[in-house]
Amino acid sequence: MRATLCSLALAIAALGAGKTVHAAEVTRVASSFEENNRFDIHLGLAYSVNYKTASILREWNSGAPNDTQNRLVKDLRYRQIRHLVTPSLEIGLWHDLAIYAALPIVLSDQRDYSFDQRADDCVYGDDVGPGQPAATCVNKNNSTTVRDGIIPRNGFDASSNGDPFGQYTGANTALIFRAPVRRGIDQVWVGIKYAILNQEKRAHMPTWVVAFDTRFGVGRPMSFSRDISNTDPAGNHRVGRRIHEIGLWTALSRRHRFLDPYFVAYWRQAVRGAGSAFQDFSSRGAQSQIRPQSVAGVNVGTELVPFERKSRNLKVSILLEGSAMLRYGGRAYSEIWELLADSPALVGTNDPSDTTTRCSRATAMAFAQANPGDPGYLRQPGSVCARFNGITDVQDYGSFGFNGALNLHLGRYVRLLFGVNVQTDTRHFLTFAGRGKADGSGPDKDHVDVGTTEVNPLRRDVVDNVGRRYVIDDVVDLYGYARVMLTF
Repeated sequence: MRATLCSLALAIAALGAGKTVHAAEVTRVASSFEENNRFDIHLGLAYSVNYKTASILREWNSGAPNDTQNRLVKDLRYRQIRHLVTPSLEIGLWHDLAIYAALPIVLSDQRDYSFDQRADDCVYGDDVGPGQPAATCVNKNNSTTVRDGIIPRNGFDASSNGDPFGQYTGANTALIFRAPVRRGIDQVWVGIKYAILNQEKRAHMPTWVVAFDTRFGVGRPMSFSRDISNTDPAGNHRVGRRIHEIGLWTALSRRHRFLDPYFVAYWRQAVRGAGSAFQDFSSRGAQSQIRPQSVAGVNVGTELVPFERKSRNLKVSILLEGSAMLRYGGRAYSEIWELLADSPALVGTNDPSDTTTRCSRATAMAFAQANPGDPGYLRQPGSVCARFNGITDVQDYGSFGFNGALNLHLGRYVRLLFGVNVQTDTRHFLTFAGRGKADGSGPDKDHVDVGTTEVNPLRRDVVDNVGRRYVIDDVVDLYGYARVMLTF
C-alpha cells in the first residue's frame, strides 16, 4: 500500500498520546501503572484520500540507420485515487512502554492511463519529417505502448465487463486504459515502543522514543487478468501484496515554550510472504532481484502551539514537517504493473535454459488480436508461454514531501487531527531487469549466453532493453487525512 511515511509516523506514534502535555505528537507513548495514571488505552480511527498523478515516459529510438540517440519521450499520464480507513489501538504496558496495532482498510483504489496531451499546441507523429516541429503530444499513432502491443490499439476498460476492448475506439480518445476498482486489506501493523527519555518526567531532557515495527501481509495477493468478458476474476479486486516488513523507528523531540521540534528516522526490510507474486526462479536463471523493495527515511519537523490550557487538557497545535525517503533493492507493483500484467506482448519463459519449448511473442500477439481477452494466447503447440504478472525490477528512488496538520486536544478524552501531505518521487526506471550474469563459461565468457542459466528468467526485452524501458516522472502524490482519537 502506498501511504505517506510522514503521515504514518504521526498516525502510529500519536496512537498513544497519553496524559502528558510536553512532547510532540511523534514522541508520545501510552504509559500505564504510574502514580496518577493506572492504565492508558487509546482508540483511533483515521481516514485518508490519496490522489496521485505522474508522467509515464519511454526510451525511444527512431530506428533510422544514422540515429544512435536514445531519448525519453512522452507516452502516458497516470492517475490513481485511493480511499483508506485505518482503525488503530494502543495499550500502555508499563511506564513509557506501549504496544500498538493498526489495520489499514482500502475502501476503493483505481488507476487509469491517458495519452499525454497536455501541450497547448499538440503536434502528433511517431516520425516527424525534416523541418517539422517535434511531436509534443501522444495519441494511438505515436504511443510506444500501443506500438509494441503492450495494450491493444483500442485500449482496455476493466470497468466494462460487456465490451472491455471496445470502449476507446475513437481516433482522438485520450483515456486508453482503466484498471479495476480494488478494495480490501493488505497488511496489519503491530509494534512496540518505549520512551527511553521523557521530558515530562525530566524537564531538562528531550523525549526519545525507540520502536520495533512489524507489518504482516495478510491479504491475498492481487493480480490482473484481461479475461473479464465472461467472468470477474477475484484477483482483479484485491489489494494484497503478501509482503511482510520488519524494521525499527525512533523519534526525538524537545518542547521549548510554544515550539516543539522533532526528528524521526525509520527503516523497514521487506520480505516475500507465502503465496506472494514475487516469484523466485533463481534456480533456473540469473534472476537479478527477488525481494520486494525495502524503505528507509527521515522526517524533520516542528509542532507550533499557539494555544494551550493544561489544566483543562486543551491544546491547539500546528504540525509542519519535511520528509525524505529511499526505496531500494528490489521489485515492486509499480505504477504500470496492471498495464504489463497479462499482456500478450510480455509472454516468455521462466526457464531460459529450456530451448525445446520456446514461446513465440509474435504468435501470442496475433492470437490475442484475433481473440481479445482469451487466455489461449498462452497455449502454443510445442511450447509453454508464461503469463507476465506485472511485477518488475524497479530502480532505487527517493521521495520528498511536506506535511502540514492541525492537531486539536479537546479535553481529556478526545483528540482530532486534520492534515495534508504532498510528496514527489525522483525520476526512475519502472522496468529495470538486468540481462543476467555471465558465469565465465560459453563462447564469450564476459557476456550472457542465450539459452543458458546465465539469462535472467524474468527479463522481458520489450520493456527491459535499453531503448524500451519505462520511466516515471512529474509525480504529484497528494494526501488529505483526518483522525479522531479517544484516550482513556
